[in-house]
Amino acid sequence: MPLPDFHVSDAFTLGIELELQVVNPPGYDLSQDSSRLIAAVQNQITAGEVKHDITESMLEIATGVCRDISQATHQFSAMQSVILQAAADHHLQICGGGTHPFQKWQRQEVCNDERYHHTLEMFGYLVQQATVFGQHVHIGCQSGDDAIYLLHGLSRFVPHFIALGAASPYMQGTDTRFASSRLNIFSAFPDNGHAPWVSNWQEFEGLFRRLSYTSMIESIKDLHWDIRPSPHFGTVEVRVMDTPLTLSHAINVAGFIQALAHWLLAERPFKHQERDYLLYKFNRFQACRFGLDGILTDVHSGEQCTIADSLAQLLDKLVPWADKLHAGSALDELANVIKRGKSEAQQMREFVANGGSLMGLVQKHTEIWAAG
Repeated sequence: MPLPDFHVSDAFTLGIELELQVVNPPGYDLSQDSSRLIAAVQNQITAGEVKHDITESMLEIATGVCRDISQATHQFSAMQSVILQAAADHHLQICGGGTHPFQKWQRQEVCNDERYHHTLEMFGYLVQQATVFGQHVHIGCQSGDDAIYLLHGLSRFVPHFIALGAASPYMQGTDTRFASSRLNIFSAFPDNGHAPWVSNWQEFEGLFRRLSYTSMIESIKDLHWDIRPSPHFGTVEVRVMDTPLTLSHAINVAGFIQALAHWLLAERPFKHQERDYLLYKFNRFQACRFGLDGILTDVHSGEQCTIADSLAQLLDKLVPWADKLHAGSALDELANVIKRGKSEAQQMREFVANGGSLMGLVQKHTEIWAAG
């Protein structure tokens, strides 16, 4: 399938996708009932979309094209109300978090979808292991060249996105010692990590053409890079965050990315080069392992600082750009998270350290999600 032309979008428009956990009380293991929920709510959704993800324990909600985080909040809030009522009617509950802390991947059922079953045929058990839950943020671009500049610009801040969203310390009943263990699940896939280097949209078209000639991919959806252009939407899509425990945190992270994109495209502060990616995996690992306490190393100067310190400086820089997008409140809330020094992953560990069980942790997460 050829790469579609890049759809021209209004600059800095916003779209957010959240992969949610569908759980079964009173045991709070993952359910296999997302299809029932989707059927129950589809006709009640007036803006945005509720849809399948790859396994039956995953429920994806997505906004439409939004001008700002206020519009995204309105759409998600309306969806949340409908979904929570349908879940209660079916004796199910919903929560966030990047991983379920004790589910077994062997139990996961792939949705009845031709594309997903093709993926299962190709990747086997890796698909069931990928029953993990993330937040994706789309930013509108006016051209393919803008999208490539933005892809490289945002890639510099992948550790910041991971650390802010880190909410997956537990997996398969074990403390992984990672703030975000979710991303480790994808390391066995051939398209893990950053996109191959290209300097403009024409080069990206050539890259896609070469990949498609090998028959390894059929569409851009087959490329699950950390950040990828989505030409059919006219966006750049950031894909590295765990699903947060609350809608409000998801909205704040999206507002931060939107403001950052505005600054990057308006100011063009970097002259991107392939060498920028030399330490990409090292810095990404620090964010996954240690969250806000991870150490960033500048690939050009060798200078080091914590992700928290780098974020604090970046948030200050972005205030004027956030204000243009009515996202100042998002930056304020994220600055408070950094000052408190407690990510959602750390809050989960504190709950268990204080005597809570993993089952109780999931129950608490359903209550947090329902409270908004």
